[in-house]
Amino acid sequence: MTKLEQKVYEYIQQYELCHAGDRLLVACSGGADSMALLHFLHHEQKRLGVSVAAVHVNHMLRGEDADGDRLFVESFCKERSIPVYATNIPIPEILEAEQGNMQAVCRRERYAYFKEAMLESKSSKLVVAHHADDQVESILMALIRGSHDTGMQGIIRCRPFGNGLLIRPFLSITRADILEYLQANKQEYREDSSNKKDSYTRNRMRHHVVPLLRNENPKIAEAVMHYTEKVQADEELLDSLAEKALQDVLVEKQSDLWKININTFQNKPLALQRRIILLLLKYLYKDTIIIQSYTLWNSILKLVQTTDGNATIDLPKGAKAIRQYGDLILVKQQVNTTQTMPKTLQFEQWNELPNYLRVYIGKVDGEIPSDLSSNAKCYFVNTTCFALPLHIRGRMDGDRIQLFGANIQKRISRLFIDEKIPMALREEWPIIVTNDNEVIAVPGLRVSSYFSNSKRLNDDMIFIIDQQTL
Repeated sequence: MTKLEQKVYEYIQQYELCHAGDRLLVACSGGADSMALLHFLHHEQKRLGVSVAAVHVNHMLRGEDADGDRLFVESFCKERSIPVYATNIPIPEILEAEQGNMQAVCRRERYAYFKEAMLESKSSKLVVAHHADDQVESILMALIRGSHDTGMQGIIRCRPFGNGLLIRPFLSITRADILEYLQANKQEYREDSSNKKDSYTRNRMRHHVVPLLRNENPKIAEAVMHYTEKVQADEELLDSLAEKALQDVLVEKQSDLWKININTFQNKPLALQRRIILLLLKYLYKDTIIIQSYTLWNSILKLVQTTDGNATIDLPKGAKAIRQYGDLILVKQQVNTTQTMPKTLQFEQWNELPNYLRVYIGKVDGEIPSDLSSNAKCYFVNTTCFALPLHIRGRMDGDRIQLFGANIQKRISRLFIDEKIPMALREEWPIIVTNDNEVIAVPGLRVSSYFSNSKRLNDDMIFIIDQQTL
């Protein structure tokens, strides 16, 4: 066994990256790093007790060169009876339609296919070839971006992915180790010409900054590896503490909204306050680059330094951070849900509404749905008192509702204030109106004087408003 093979094998054993019976799917571009990884795992699969398959993505950006990469990987796998899953993804067409960042789109589409291939191959783990030099570059890029502490943990050796895990067994070795391994095994690989361009930040780090650091410390990769391992261990502990602290301050949680109490939040140590904000951002965004922005989480932290007054910060991708009524509310991008609401309420079936609300209208003597949540509220109503059918829409200027026992109608705008509904949610809150456009209910908040909690003589319909919880 070579020095590299022993080092990688020990790294896998130390961190339990593989177990006997694992089905590994190796991401292979055809380049030096991934070819060395595929070669190593194929060679060591019996000793590790695993089975190996490969996955390749052609982004269709480099014409015949990219086609050659695919053929090269497929040929390597065919010679060794390694199952291979390969696809072509028309990145140029996607970029033209989306006008996005090329590297971000490539990564998104590539990893989406990796998940598909994991399912198709019944693999438990995706294996990628990031190595110690990649770790150095990642730390440098995090410093340049101004990332917070979590960004300084670098590339994670193991994390959840798809229906299993993503592992990186090469993080303990350098690019030089990989090239030496390939040469010793007379294994060819493909060169990607784009890796030589200085138009990408990572390439500039690789070509110009890392060599300077290596001149100062020839073992810079090893030093960074030890540093990131310590940071990652600290991160695991701090994340665990932050999860518990978040439960203490959490007031409300939905799939697109998180609300915490600011006073309770302020009583937490500053380090945990930062971690709570980071956890909320993780729930809000899938994009780790956004989450690592120091400016982003620090602006939210400043927002909750006081409970006085209301304030709103616009966040990336249309999200908002709102300080309101002593709470901090993080809301995902609000789409115009009133456009997708059912225009007319249907009888004797559930009508699904935004904010996890649903409405059922049926005959008084009819069968009541059995799938009610604990939040369900049942009312009785005489439908001859207003014009049918009933409709759903968003709020409009001048909307008012006649509440039971009130001398005058209440403005819906005032109702939202009294119920402490965040500004970001008010425009999209469903309103139930009659065929004459009279507001008779604001689901989840209040109903009009037409409704009764108990059946009256002339009531002919039962009206159920249910708000499901996550």
